[in-house]
Amino acid sequence: MAPGGLQGRQGAQGLVPGQIHSVVRHASLPISLSVMLRNGTHLPGRWGWKVGRVTVERDVYGRVGGNAVESGLSLGRLVLMDGRLRWSVGCASWGVFHRTFTQVYEYLGSTRVDRAPTSCVMTIWGTSRLRRNGTGVRPRSVAAGLAAALAAAAVVGSTAGPAAANSHDFHTPKIKHVWTIMLENKSYEASFTGLNQNSYLWKTLPQYGELLRQYYGTGHYSLDNYISAVSGQAPAPATQNDCPQYTNVAPGTPAADGQVHANSGCVYPDSVGTLFNQLDAKHLSWKAYMQDMGNTDGREDPYHCGIPGDPSGAGVVDPGGATAQDQYVPKHNPTAWFHSIIDHPNDCANVVPLNGRAAQPGHDAISSLADDLKSEKTTPAFSWITPDNCSDAHDSTCKGDNLSGDPNNHQGGLYASDLFLQKVIPEIMASPAFQDGGLIDITFDEAFPPYKMYGNSTADYQGNSDPSLNTPTDTAQSVVACCNELPGPNVTQPGDQAFGQDTTPGGGITGSLLISRYIKPGTISDQPYNHYSWLRSMEDLFKIEHGGTDGHGHLGYAGMPGLRPFGPDVYNNPSGKAMQPAAMGSNGVYSATATAANKQSADVQPDFTGPNAATDSLKPGAGK
Repeated sequence: MAPGGLQGRQGAQGLVPGQIHSVVRHASLPISLSVMLRNGTHLPGRWGWKVGRVTVERDVYGRVGGNAVESGLSLGRLVLMDGRLRWSVGCASWGVFHRTFTQVYEYLGSTRVDRAPTSCVMTIWGTSRLRRNGTGVRPRSVAAGLAAALAAAAVVGSTAGPAAANSHDFHTPKIKHVWTIMLENKSYEASFTGLNQNSYLWKTLPQYGELLRQYYGTGHYSLDNYISAVSGQAPAPATQNDCPQYTNVAPGTPAADGQVHANSGCVYPDSVGTLFNQLDAKHLSWKAYMQDMGNTDGREDPYHCGIPGDPSGAGVVDPGGATAQDQYVPKHNPTAWFHSIIDHPNDCANVVPLNGRAAQPGHDAISSLADDLKSEKTTPAFSWITPDNCSDAHDSTCKGDNLSGDPNNHQGGLYASDLFLQKVIPEIMASPAFQDGGLIDITFDEAFPPYKMYGNSTADYQGNSDPSLNTPTDTAQSVVACCNELPGPNVTQPGDQAFGQDTTPGGGITGSLLISRYIKPGTISDQPYNHYSWLRSMEDLFKIEHGGTDGHGHLGYAGMPGLRPFGPDVYNNPSGKAMQPAAMGSNGVYSATATAANKQSADVQPDFTGPNAATDSLKPGAGK
C-alpha cells in the first residue's frame, strides 16, 4: 500500500485500462512525474513512451477511500480519481494545458479521446476500474489520434492559433478573493428598474460589472434562503418562519440528495456541511462580517458566531428584529445555524463584527473589514458581508443609524442600502486583494413585490392615502422559481404560500450584480440562476472537487444534475484585462441557453450589443 492509503501498481509490464498499447512512430518523450496526494505526500513516478510502444515506465496509482491522486508535470497531467484514468499531454508548459480541446472521438463507449492536432494537446479518458490487467481500448483505433497529437507535441513551444485558443471548454477564471453582500427582501423590479431611491445600485454599479436579470431566491422568508445559499439545504417549516425559537433541528436524520429531515428547529447537526467548512478543508481563509453584531451585551455572542444562546433542548428566543442600538439579527447570519460551525471555536473566530471590536477582558481586539482590506495577506479568500437590518434594506424605517449622518434620518429600504454600498464597495474595489483577481457579488435573499414609498420596497401594498404611490404589481413574480428547484423533504411549497399565493415554488426574481475584471462592465445576463447555483459557482471557483452530494464537491441541492453554475455569460472577459465602465447592456446582453456552462467556449458572444441592447433584449420574441 502506497502512502496515503493508495494502492500502487509497480513495474513496466502491467497494463492499465485506458492506457494506450500501440505503435507510435513520431515521438519519444520521457517525462518526469511527481504524484501529489491530497494529504500533501509526494510520490515519485515516471511516465514515458518509447518509439514503437506506449507503456508505463514505473508507477501507476489508483484511489482508495477519501484520497485521490493528482500529478503535475512539465508537458502534461495525469489524474487518477474514483478509478478513472485521465492523461493529457500538452506542449511547452503546464500553463498552456488549458488552451484547447477540439474534435471528440469515441471508442468502445467508455473511453473518449479528445485531440487538438494544431494545438499540441491530447486527452485520454479511461472509465474502467483500475485492475492488474486489461487494455480497455482498441490499440489501432486510438493509435492514429495519439500519433497526431504527439507529432504536434514534439514541437515543444508551439502555440495554438486564436481560433483554437478560444474553442476549449469553459473553465472558471483565476479569481482569488470573493466578497458576497446579501441584501434583503427586494424584487428585481424594485431594485434595478429605477422605481426606488437607489441609483447607486441600479444605475452606477452595473456600469462596472454584470447584472443578472434572472437571479432567484429559493424560498420565503429570509432564513431559508441563507441556509440554502451556504449549505444546499432546502426550506423547512421553522426556517421558513425565520426560527423565532433558536433550537436544534429534529430529527436531523439524513434524507435523499444530501438533505436532512427537519420537521422542527433550525440549527442543523454537525453532519451538515457548509461552504465555510469546505473552505476550511481546502485551507482557504474566510470571514463573515456582521454589521452591529455585539453592540448590545447579552443579546448575541460576538465571540460565538453571533448566536443568541444555546440551541439545545427548548432553545432560546431568537431576536428577529432590530433595536436602536443593535440592528443585527441572527436570521441574516448564515454561520449561526450549523453545528459544523458554531461548535468549533476556530470557525467562530472568523465570524466578526463588520466594524471590528475593541479588546475586551479575555478577548483580543477584532479587526474590521476596512482593516483587513489594507493588505492582500489580511484579506480572506472568501468574505460574506451581512449589513444590519437597516443597511440591508429590510426595514422601511430604521430603528437606528442608517449611515446618512443625520440622527433624525431613519429612512430605510433601498435608500439605506445605497448608503451602505456607497461606503463599502469603493473600499473593496480600492483594495489590493480586489485588484489582484477579486469578485464582488451583491444579491438579495428573496423577492418582495415593490411599492412606491420613500424609496423602499417591502411588500405589495395598495393602501396609500395618495393613490399615486400605489404600484400595481404581479405578486406571483415574487414566488416563482427557476433551475428545476426541488421542494425538499420537509415542505411542499418552498415559497411558504407567501403573498396569498397558492402555488409558491421559490423565492422570486431578485436580480444580482457581479463586479470583477473577469466580467465586462455594462453587461447583462438573462440566464436563470438561484442560490443553489451560487453555491455551486463558489465551490467551482475555489476548486472544491470532492465530497458533497454528487461526489464532485457540491453540497445538497447544489449537486443536483443539470444545475448550471455561473458560466461564460458571467465570466465574459476571460483575459482579465481591465476595461472602462460602460452603460448597462452596452457591452452585451446574453440570452438564456440550455447548453451546460462547461460545454461552452471560454468566449461566448452576446446576443445584443450597443446602446439599446438592454431594451432591445426585452422586446417580445427577443433572445433565444
